[in-house]
Amino acid sequence: MEFLIVDDHAFIHETLAAVVRKAVPGSAVRAADSFEKGITQARALPKRSLVLLDLGLPGCSGIESLTRFRAALPNLRVAVVSAVEDSRSVHAAFDAGAEGYIPKSTSPTVMVAAVRLIAEGGTYFPPQLMNSPPEETAKVDLTERQTAVLRLLIKGFGNQQIAKKLEISENTVKQHTHALYSALKVSSRTQAVVAAARLGIKPD
Repeated sequence: MEFLIVDDHAFIHETLAAVVRKAVPGSAVRAADSFEKGITQARALPKRSLVLLDLGLPGCSGIESLTRFRAALPNLRVAVVSAVEDSRSVHAAFDAGAEGYIPKSTSPTVMVAAVRLIAEGGTYFPPQLMNSPPEETAKVDLTERQTAVLRLLIKGFGNQQIAKKLEISENTVKQHTHALYSALKVSSRTQAVVAAARLGIKPD
């Protein structure tokens, strides 16, 4: 698997490269120190690659970095690694299509686990936001089984793993997933994780 780190600090390149190699042994790691160089290098990445994008790039800071990256390469997976940790920025990043959001203050051990989770197709949401008060929102009625499925989605489990955990068939997992998507008014796992955080639903 290939990774591209887009950050304007060489120290972050070295730190994240070490994290990536520990999280996904044998992976190839590239680095770019500007938005423009990041886009150029990203165009040459294979489909299953993952971009780790900073939101503090010169000339293109904040969520603009992510929205422009996603607009230029909509099929490429992008996770944010940022010093910005407020809930509004985190939710905005997920709304813009981020696969995960890793604060730079995250401990190395947790960062390794977060990168591994995202690389395997899961979604990493900062746990401190999972513990924050839920936003005011319309009440959503989920069944006990749908809530159980959602909590496992938050952990990044795939359908087969969820089926095994809950001792149900994969087809039943898909049915519960579609039902909770409908209840939450979302269309993807990432959006479901964000919606869960806003509702105060946490993993077990």
